[in-house]
Amino acid sequence: MVHFIPCKKTTYAVQLALLFFREIYRLHGLPISIVSDRDSRFLSHFWRSLWRLLRTSLDMSFAYHPQTDGQTEVTNRSLSDMLRCLVGDSIRSWDSLLCKAEFAHNHAVNRSMKFSPFRVVYGLVPPGPLDLGVAPDQIRDHGQAVDFVADVTYVHSLVHENFNVSSAKYKLDADRHRRDLQFAVGDFVWAVLTRDRFPPGTFNKFKARKIGPLEILEKINANAYCVRLQADVRSSDVFDVKHLVPYISEDELDDSRTNLSLPRVT
Repeated sequence: MVHFIPCKKTTYAVQLALLFFREIYRLHGLPISIVSDRDSRFLSHFWRSLWRLLRTSLDMSFAYHPQTDGQTEVTNRSLSDMLRCLVGDSIRSWDSLLCKAEFAHNHAVNRSMKFSPFRVVYGLVPPGPLDLGVAPDQIRDHGQAVDFVADVTYVHSLVHENFNVSSAKYKLDADRHRRDLQFAVGDFVWAVLTRDRFPPGTFNKFKARKIGPLEILEKINANAYCVRLQADVRSSDVFDVKHLVPYISEDELDDSRTNLSLPRVT
């Protein structure tokens, strides 16, 4: 389920927190974890301190890493398509149309779940504009409370099954192109700088894309490592493992070449 809330680019962390509690907390309570990008507002001392006191885990995503926030990126793209169709020539009225876009998104059947978000969260699908001319008998005559709870439980179990099938299929496709790399604190690596890591106006195709050797300072998880960047590099020091390459010293390289030149014993 999604909630589309208009805000400005100049909204700072305190205003964002107030917006969250006014629009999300009153409906769903406190979250166990929040997945977000590495915007300066989400890295601020206030934002981190607030959620640490509320015992909510802050999970930061990486650029070009669909395994972390792919669902959010797809939702944002769908929202852009819906608003483009709704606003027409009245571009400045986009914020007044967010409620319609939100209802349409939550009312539509999800391809992975096989149910709409309304059906999963509330146990029923509220009537849409096309349903207003027909008496919603299925909503009025829902039966006893026990049947309602049983139906909600059944829907949730089917959702979990459909999600597991979809996740297994996506994982199988992703594992075909995935490298299994593990580094330890103190290891040295090469780091690949993607375009989004360059400050605005400084990216150049002829600049070195791979920097190093860099020392591993911390292993955040199996996919994220903190490295010691050079002083002139203005970028986040956390890299996804797919952007790290093991560093091989010249001595190790000479040894490997020597071993290759030795006669093979059978």
